[in-house]
Amino acid sequence: MLDLTAFWHPTPGGPADWVVVCYGTAGFVPLIWRRRYPLPVVMLTGAHVALSVRLFAAAYQPTLNLWLGLGTAALCCSRRTSMYALLVSFLAFTPYVAHQFAGHGYRSLLATIIVGGSILLGIYGAGRWAAWVLRQRRTDAERAAADAIATERRLITRDLHDIVAHAVSLMLLQAAGATRILRTDPERAEVALGHVEELGEQAILELRRMLGLLSAEADRSATQRLPGCHDLHSLVERTRTDTFQVSLDTMGAPVPLYPGTDLCAYRIIQEALTNATRYADQHFPVRVMLAWHPAILEVRVSNRLSSARGPLACRLPTGRGLIGMRERAAAVGGSCQAGPQPDGTFRVTASFPLPRPASRPSEPAGRGRTVPSSITEQSL
Repeated sequence: MLDLTAFWHPTPGGPADWVVVCYGTAGFVPLIWRRRYPLPVVMLTGAHVALSVRLFAAAYQPTLNLWLGLGTAALCCSRRTSMYALLVSFLAFTPYVAHQFAGHGYRSLLATIIVGGSILLGIYGAGRWAAWVLRQRRTDAERAAADAIATERRLITRDLHDIVAHAVSLMLLQAAGATRILRTDPERAEVALGHVEELGEQAILELRRMLGLLSAEADRSATQRLPGCHDLHSLVERTRTDTFQVSLDTMGAPVPLYPGTDLCAYRIIQEALTNATRYADQHFPVRVMLAWHPAILEVRVSNRLSSARGPLACRLPTGRGLIGMRERAAAVGGSCQAGPQPDGTFRVTASFPLPRPASRPSEPAGRGRTVPSSITEQSL
């Protein structure tokens, strides 16, 4: 109706109104398929526009259908195809331009070319700009998805690094202790080798869990339970050896943590203990402390540095341990600092915000999280 209102000028002795209305309506029917077949639709609407000059002279000149077809072609087609659509649009108005020249001379011809050409070029330019914007948004979305995948892979790689470095460090430590007492105390050597077997099984289980995160068909039992603060007692027992003392103390009442924070705290303590097995003085105990404050959880691991690195440090260079701990804590809204202290110890301190009472996660069934208020692990 808008096209008929704007470009239909009834004249005495002209075609009947119903003919013009039917013809104008027919010119908009091909637009139904303009997104699927942009260039053929432009050609059909162009033929409709060109034929109207012969049928109705200056009484009716359809235009909006061709403009819509050209805009769609500029938006959906390649640059080459859209250029063909623009050329077809210019050719469609050639009969009208010739009619204007024959009836009104050069002045009308020039005005028609300038106004009509500017409108067509404007529609074409707007369509190409919109197409560019859509391509940029698609590219940005794909880049963001690729970055998210890369970030997830880095997190998984970091977890695998922590798992392998911790397990292998403790296995070598236990094996070295078993070697020293194998002939003098076979029973204690057997216990140490049993710890090596347990550590190997634990490493395999956690590797399966991490690799299961990459597979949609993974066994749910391998991924449904991630380690957390409730597993620190077992972690300390696995780390302890005949010559390596580790103590675990807690202050305050434990509260449920979000899974990400719980896993992060566990991994930081695990990495700190791994570093301690490589660099700590074996004659002084490593102390792990969890302080449950009203708003934060404070984690502290301290040990006394050895004056000389043992052979284990040379065989297991892990590299990004301290940096990884800081990145882990920052990822869940916490912080982590590590460095030597004035009293000659090396301390890793991390703090994590606790959930508000109204938003704390519920306890999973069968998953105990309560830690005794004071647990001290001594060497055998």
